[in-house]
Amino acid sequence: MEILPKEKKFFDLYEAMADKIIESVELLEKIEKDYSELPKIAKKLNVLEDEADEIVHSVIRNLLYDHTRVTEEKGDIKFLVYNMDNVVDCVEKTASRLLIYQIKNIPQAVIDFTVYLKQAAQEIKTGIDCLRSLSKKGDILAKCCVKINYLENEADKINRKWLQKIMTTPVQTTNEILQALSLKEIVDLLEDAMDQSEDVANILETFLLKGEV
Repeated sequence: MEILPKEKKFFDLYEAMADKIIESVELLEKIEKDYSELPKIAKKLNVLEDEADEIVHSVIRNLLYDHTRVTEEKGDIKFLVYNMDNVVDCVEKTASRLLIYQIKNIPQAVIDFTVYLKQAAQEIKTGIDCLRSLSKKGDILAKCCVKINYLENEADKINRKWLQKIMTTPVQTTNEILQALSLKEIVDLLEDAMDQSEDVANILETFLLKGEV
C-alpha cells in the first residue's frame, strides 16, 4: 500500500515544515539566552507561524488534485502536517504570551520544557527525512518515534512538577494571582507542544504500519 504521495513536492513540504519546527524551538532557546530579545523574537515567530500555515495550505491544495488516494489516506497526511504546524503554533503562542503578559524574566518552566522540545524537534526532523526512502530507513524512523514518545513522557513529569508548584504556592495579591494564571497558561502551551510532537510521532508510526513510500 502506498500511503504517501510520491511527488517530490510533498516531501519538500514535509521537510520544510520540519525545518520550521526546528527554527521555532531555536528561537525559543534564544529568548532563554537573551530575554531582552523577546519582542524581536516574538515577531519572528509570528512570521514563522504564518509560513508554517502556508505549508499546510500547500499540502491540502495538492491533495485536492491527488485522486490516487482514498479519504483515509489523505486524512493521515493532513493529520501529519496539522500536528507539525501545531508545534510551531504552540511555540509562537508561548513567546506572544510572555510578551503580552509583560513577564519580566524568563520563567524556569520555559527553560525546562525547551530542553525536551529541542530534542523532539530534532527527532521529528530526522524522522521526516526518512520518508523519502522509508523502505531503507524505516528502522531509523521507528527509533525517532520511540525517542519522541520518551521525551513526551519526561516532559509530562515537568508539567506535573510545575502545575503542582503553581497550584500549591500561596498567593495574596491580585498581581500574584495573575502571575500564577499566566505561568499556568505558558506551561499548558509548552505541554501541548510536546503532545503535538508525540502526535507527529504517532502518525509517522501509522505510515510504517500501513505501508512503504
